[in-house]
Amino acid sequence: MKKFAQIVSIVFEPYTVSFVALVLVTHQLPVSTEEKIGWFFAAVALGGLPALAVYLYERKIGKIHDVFITNRLERRDVQLAWFLGSGAFFLVALAFDAPRLLLALSLTLVVLSFLITLISLYWKVSVHMVGVTLFVTLLLLCYSVSTFWLLILLPLVAWARVRLGQHTLSQVTVATIMTIAVTYSVFYLFGLASF
Repeated sequence: MKKFAQIVSIVFEPYTVSFVALVLVTHQLPVSTEEKIGWFFAAVALGGLPALAVYLYERKIGKIHDVFITNRLERRDVQLAWFLGSGAFFLVALAFDAPRLLLALSLTLVVLSFLITLISLYWKVSVHMVGVTLFVTLLLLCYSVSTFWLLILLPLVAWARVRLGQHTLSQVTVATIMTIAVTYSVFYLFGLASF
């Protein structure tokens, strides 16, 4: 079972899940294909690359000791880069009059990255659960409630993270509840909450 838990953790790694979620959200934007591609690359460049660059650099110099950044203190710089990059993406989306869906997504990322960065100063929260919960919630909000069957991913990933000893039940639960609450609230604020 441990091997299966490792596979689940790798498949639902936060960067990968976020990338897929971004593809699906930009596909739903009510703009031309060229604009969708432009917004997708802006989101990746501003929202994703800063955190990835910090992660790769700190892994190379040995400041981060393992792939999933088990030690919460080693997460600080990556999470701060995620927060700053998400903030930059939100400001660009705001300045260039992005579609409401993209504004909602970018603000959701700002709030989540801020909360995770803040919480991580004192406690470890599961970023895997934030990623997969955001993915499922976005599909429910952007596509249809008929994607509700994807909710099975939440206990699966939670089980994997707890089974591997990377998180406690409270850490995966808080990550899940926080992500649902923030995402739904922001999308509701933009008039995009469909259930």
